[in-house]
Amino acid sequence: MIRVATYTRVSTLEQAEEGYSINEQQDKLEKYCELKDWTITQRYSDPGFSGSNIKRPGISELVAAAKQGDFDLVLVYKLDRLSRSQKDTLYLIEDVFQANQVEFVSLSENFDTSTPFGKAMIGILSVFAQLEREQIKERMTMGKIGRAKSGKAMGWSKTPFGYNLVDDVYEVDDFQATVVKRIFSDYLSGESPAIIAKNLNGEGHLGKGKPWSWKTVKDVLMNVIYTGYISFKGELYPGMHKPIIDMETYKKTQTQIEIRRVNADNPRPFRAKYMLSGLLKCHYCGATLRIAVSVNQRTKARSYRYNCPSSHPRKASTYKTKAVCPFKLVYKDEMEKRVIAEIEKLPKNFKQKQEPGVDLDAIKKQIKLIKTKQSKLMDLYLVDGIDMEELNRRNGEFNKQIKGLEQELSATPTKLDVSEMLNRAKNISELTYDEQKKLVKLLINEIEVSNDSIKIHWRF
Repeated sequence: MIRVATYTRVSTLEQAEEGYSINEQQDKLEKYCELKDWTITQRYSDPGFSGSNIKRPGISELVAAAKQGDFDLVLVYKLDRLSRSQKDTLYLIEDVFQANQVEFVSLSENFDTSTPFGKAMIGILSVFAQLEREQIKERMTMGKIGRAKSGKAMGWSKTPFGYNLVDDVYEVDDFQATVVKRIFSDYLSGESPAIIAKNLNGEGHLGKGKPWSWKTVKDVLMNVIYTGYISFKGELYPGMHKPIIDMETYKKTQTQIEIRRVNADNPRPFRAKYMLSGLLKCHYCGATLRIAVSVNQRTKARSYRYNCPSSHPRKASTYKTKAVCPFKLVYKDEMEKRVIAEIEKLPKNFKQKQEPGVDLDAIKKQIKLIKTKQSKLMDLYLVDGIDMEELNRRNGEFNKQIKGLEQELSATPTKLDVSEMLNRAKNISELTYDEQKKLVKLLINEIEVSNDSIKIHWRF
């Protein structure tokens, strides 16, 4: 005996316009079972429910019973009674019915999963289900872009610290906004995210209901939302909310984040004890010069000097040669004076040193243009019917172009906004030692030192 579960569904609109009443559907299913000598053991129904999704009480009961093995076959009058979504239909047939040894039959289409034709139809259905998924994904993306363009809050993301969500718009929380401003100010003054978090926690300031960490501080520093803009997929859209910081401060912060990232292998720029720590490289072997301290036994006075670790016979490095490096020691104070003198000359010589850089905006526009072409290509496939082979070929060319441009973009060094630092460089001798140290780290990437000269590699 084949145990059958029937399922019927109708929306109010369908019943009015097409006459798909629950009773009419059930009557046809009953007669078909009599003809096949099948026994109906369960009857499930969803009157007044749309078939656009499977969040329906009747379907939920049907799925639960299938998993318990209460019947051998599910019978519907028409395929769209089960669902109007190919994606959901495939899920029910493959992941619910067949996964629990339950066959499926649709009367009108003569669709029977126990037959070779029915099994082939599942494969066809899966192709259209995948297409439906892609179309849903595209519609969701377009909806999110539309939301971003409206300037309203992005409903799927958490409300950022510093704002409250009121009627789909971020409103500034005055107290939290002062904390946000302080985070940016402290970071640009040289503090690390970890120190900023420690200070905030020590003063009793909480983030979103929990203590600050270096990561939550970093999230604030990198969130463009504080400039009054909404970001989605790399594009910025004017928001309806008020900014907490200006765009110039945000850009300076991103520059600092990049500088510190690049220097991750060197002593932390703003925490190194000495001005030139991590910057001095040996001209002869490439080793990083190290600070050494000697004490006068008579006066107990200390003197500081930089030397090359490869210059000692027992510590000879293998950077470029196994031979002992010929580098001679250089005193710390003397080297710092030479570097400061070079920095003081920088504002006057900057125009000669500046080289034309890569137009980053132009590269980004090219990438955006190619992605637009990709979108139009998909429209041609869906509407005008270009074949899959041509679609894949042209899409592959576009992806190759985008990859090349993105590699060029990532390989382009960050161009620093140095105007403010150049102004400070004029008066570097008047700054405190800590202020000089910070400015040196911002301006200089590396200093190549030989026994009779130095060569400074600037960051721009």
